[in-house]
Amino acid sequence: MTSRVPLDVAAAAQKQKQSQVPETQSEIPAVSLSRLTKSDFQPEEYLKETLKTVQEKNIRQFRKALEDARKVASKNLQKNVYKNYESFVFISKEISGMERDMQLLRELLLNINQVGDDLMEEDEQSLLDAEEPGGRVAALGRRRTMRMSMANQQDMFKDQLTKIWRTIRDAQRFVPFAPNRHVVGDVRNISELSPSTMQTRQKVDIVVLSDMLLLAVRKKRGNYSQTILVAERSFLLSDVTVADVSDNSRAGNMVKIVNRAETFLFGFKSTDAKNEFLMLIGHAKAGIFGAEPPSMPPSLPPPIPSTMRPGAVPVRSTRSRQSASGGDDDQESMAEGFRSRIDEMLDALDIHIARREFNDATVLVQRLKRQVGESPKPAAAVRRAIDAHIAELSRLILTDLLIPCSPRKQVAANVSLLHQLGWDKEAKEAFLASRSATIKNRTRQLKLEGNTRLYIRELAIVYFRLIRNTCEWYSEFFADPTMISALIAWVRQEMAGYAVIFRRHVFHEMQKFQVIASCLNHTLAEVDILGHAGLDLKFMLDQEFFPDLTGCIRSFEGRCLALLTKAVTGDNLAVASKISTASNENAARLFGPQIPIVASVSKLDEVLTDFGNELRFIVRDSLYGQVVASVLSIIEGVLKQFLTVLRKGSNTHAQELALLVSTQAVVSWVVPRSAAHLDRIFGRTVTDIHNLEQRLEAFPSSLQDVFCQKHAVAISRSSFDFVTAEFLDEREVGDEMAPSLAMEQLLRGLGDIARELDQWPLPKRAVLGGIIDCIFVQMIDPRNWEMTGGEKRKFSHYGVHCLVLDIHFLLRVCGSLVSKSTNNMANRVCEKALRSYFAANPGAAAGGGAKEMMNKLWYDARVRTAMQRLGYSFPDFGRGFEHRSQQSFENGNAAQSESAPHSARDNTASPVPSVTSR
Repeated sequence: MTSRVPLDVAAAAQKQKQSQVPETQSEIPAVSLSRLTKSDFQPEEYLKETLKTVQEKNIRQFRKALEDARKVASKNLQKNVYKNYESFVFISKEISGMERDMQLLRELLLNINQVGDDLMEEDEQSLLDAEEPGGRVAALGRRRTMRMSMANQQDMFKDQLTKIWRTIRDAQRFVPFAPNRHVVGDVRNISELSPSTMQTRQKVDIVVLSDMLLLAVRKKRGNYSQTILVAERSFLLSDVTVADVSDNSRAGNMVKIVNRAETFLFGFKSTDAKNEFLMLIGHAKAGIFGAEPPSMPPSLPPPIPSTMRPGAVPVRSTRSRQSASGGDDDQESMAEGFRSRIDEMLDALDIHIARREFNDATVLVQRLKRQVGESPKPAAAVRRAIDAHIAELSRLILTDLLIPCSPRKQVAANVSLLHQLGWDKEAKEAFLASRSATIKNRTRQLKLEGNTRLYIRELAIVYFRLIRNTCEWYSEFFADPTMISALIAWVRQEMAGYAVIFRRHVFHEMQKFQVIASCLNHTLAEVDILGHAGLDLKFMLDQEFFPDLTGCIRSFEGRCLALLTKAVTGDNLAVASKISTASNENAARLFGPQIPIVASVSKLDEVLTDFGNELRFIVRDSLYGQVVASVLSIIEGVLKQFLTVLRKGSNTHAQELALLVSTQAVVSWVVPRSAAHLDRIFGRTVTDIHNLEQRLEAFPSSLQDVFCQKHAVAISRSSFDFVTAEFLDEREVGDEMAPSLAMEQLLRGLGDIARELDQWPLPKRAVLGGIIDCIFVQMIDPRNWEMTGGEKRKFSHYGVHCLVLDIHFLLRVCGSLVSKSTNNMANRVCEKALRSYFAANPGAAAGGGAKEMMNKLWYDARVRTAMQRLGYSFPDFGRGFEHRSQQSFENGNAAQSESAPHSARDNTASPVPSVTSR
């Protein structure tokens, strides 16, 4: 009973147990989860209170429930152990690596202390020698000799390095030249082993230098058996730890080298070779911490002993100070005491920095500054030493400040320390960089499992709440108003980063507008929280997302146009449905109670409705212009495709007439519906779409003009082709003449179109009148009045009468369908034909010709005879006039003759010739 039961496990066991207990056993005491989870839980007291008045049978049931809870807890614990095993192994490795680093640090600190003691003893000995008679001269001689020997020694060191560079490839890259760097020794033919399997990886040679270790691998050159040495890597002796592992029974003659987080294992052939290597390492390390330390890279400066710092003075022994005190004045003693205090404080500062005691180190820095400020003439070297220590301390604090996800208390402490050290600008940059890293780290922890909305919601929470926290912390840590600009720039940068992620997951994935709107709403909800905190970033979001939103609308517009293009291309131009016009007065006036539309028009209405339904999720005033432009582009795109189909397509009359009706339906029915829909979406009148109906009023007329031109050319070519006809027949003009068969065929073609128009809600008079008008436009074209060689078109006496009679017959049959402009063009055609004839026959124009020109009465008689023979009613003309009753002709002829326009002058007449093609 002493084991603790987890809350969720006990609850599950209790719930399972309660479901199994009958209602008659309701007196069984329940497991008190709150008491079981307390840290001061007492099992005996709990049992006494719980089982005080419980019967034995119920006690057994209670015990069984506790046993079930214990089993569930045991299984849960086992699962947690398996689940957290990987983390346990990782932490164990980290602890092991930290122990190695601590061991290396202890060795370095011990060697530094030893170096300081040795230097102090050498300075005391040099001062004692200088006090003896002749000692100063001897000391100067020794220094001169030392300088000469040191120069020779440097030359020897250079020769050693040059030899290594010559014998080992790439050695100069790993071991560059440095003063006092020399070769201590080398050990050849060593086996590098795998620490895990103890298998040999490769054969290497190790060169031990005064401050480095160089590993060279033996490799074969080409296909020959000769091997060469190639430098593979190098280590600083100050960074490695060398350990003898021969005490392990499996190890044998092995040595382990630890370089920070890396471990290398080397096997030697004999114990003597291993001992020689260890001895060389010992000599090299003794040289590092001895009297002649080699220079280190500037990026990793070694700790400077107090007696070696600029401006430092050796600490004399008691005896030497007593002997020299008689010769020093008071000012020199005060300066010496000041330098001694500075050196001691710098030593303490080194220790604080090494132990990462940043608070104590900062306090000591402030004391050092006060000491230097109180000194009348502080040495420049002292100031440089203090500045170097401040820079080193500040860099370490900045490193801690850059760690992401740090708690607020730790961040505040680091910023405060940097402020005291005078590194405000660097603290600001490091703080903002740390917050950026925190946002990035938290963002990477989010999981994208296919639910874009949930991911963006969590992303917005992470980004904007961390931005809000950062702004609150920043105003607290940095009170200087001049630093606010850096915060604003950082906020803009993070907003841009959020926009990049949002754009990648929402806009670039071509999500639906509903998903986009949901993601934007989640973002705006978090931005509103920032607004309540005094930081309004909505304008930044609008600036970031406006191009993407307009791009999404344009992309959706492109998809709609592609869909409609496919629909128009595959449309058979048959009536797909009929739409009621009860709610649209304008459409009812044009079409009647119903509008017959083709499938592509129905598809256009459906696409525009879906377009508006999608846009309502993201609609806002800033997108008004793009929405209107897209709707206009879709509607105009479909109308242009209708025009292309009408011009280039080979369709039947019924299909083309259906296309004309559909075009008018788009303008008078689809556009108002789309405008009303957008009015509801925007909550106001979308005037641009309403004005579109007026702008496109002339478009159906344009299609009608194309229809008229196309069929005028087709009818003319298949029947009365004025362009290719010749009017040069020399037969005599008589009363037996009649309109040509070609003209009768042209009128039958017009009758076919008229019967088709009866089935469509189109302006029949305008369409047929347009076709007739286009026929005369083609006839009056100046190009059709010139021959192939450039000569004027010629007419015979019989030919000009035949042309005038055909035109007079056409105008009389068409009757009220002929407009005033058409009548004028017909008169011009007849006039041009007569002028051409008179130009070729001057005598006929003067009235002295042998052939007489017929007058209007003659033409009327010939037309009346033809109409009696063929029938009168124009809409039924295509079925043949020969079966019409004479009475129907006479009843209609009286009304027609009164309204028929004059087609030629009274003195023009001509018999009917046969029209032959060239």
